[in-house]
Amino acid sequence: MRIDTHTHIGESKIFASKDFLKPKNIVDLMDRNQIDKAFLIPTASAPRPRYYEDVVEALKEFPDRFYGFFLANPKEKNVCDQLDMVVNKYGFLGVKLHPTFLAFAIDDQELVYPIMEKVRELKICAVVHSDPFLYATPWQVGLLAMDFPDVPIVMAHMGFVDVIFADAAIKMAKRAPNLYLDTTGVSADTKVTAAARAIGASRILCGSDAPFTNPAFAIARIECTELSDQEKKLILGENAKRLMDSLGRR
Repeated sequence: MRIDTHTHIGESKIFASKDFLKPKNIVDLMDRNQIDKAFLIPTASAPRPRYYEDVVEALKEFPDRFYGFFLANPKEKNVCDQLDMVVNKYGFLGVKLHPTFLAFAIDDQELVYPIMEKVRELKICAVVHSDPFLYATPWQVGLLAMDFPDVPIVMAHMGFVDVIFADAAIKMAKRAPNLYLDTTGVSADTKVTAAARAIGASRILCGSDAPFTNPAFAIARIECTELSDQEKKLILGENAKRLMDSLGRR
């Protein structure tokens, strides 16, 4: 089974095509790359973010192809109520936090921690954007994971393209057993190998940033590593399935 742990839906200020609003186009892209399911996450770079509506429509049309994720904006007063609603009404299994596009620090206890408390209560997971900049460095994401050790947290991009920050992501994952590393946008396949050697392949997830990026690149990044065929199978989908199957049971 292949599961893409980083797929978006919604309009974007960065990527102009409105085809991303159509679930069928996303499913067609998945089919071309033999992807069975995907974490479906609202686009944080939208002119007017839709925090869950596009995901709900996609789940109605293709209920067996997506895991629903809510885009949490900590500056919205009713964010925790909205999260509670989409989990209980629509079966969402996770929340996405994008500090860079929505302008908040991921380790801000006043803004972010109430959302994480709700994530803990609902027994879902959190996908957290990471990059080398001010709001979402691997160290900050790692601190969040250590403060919520019973919540599965996926560090999207594992530091992003800068290899030094990929090293930082690996170091933080060694300290936080609940922290998964998502390979979306990682520049070097050798860092994926290094992560698997440091924390085990069972906490590495393959994401693509589809449909902004063709998932073929993300899959090739894993296939090009020096990992065993079994480790690659874990990263390409089995780890994500195990994580999703565990939610709601903690």
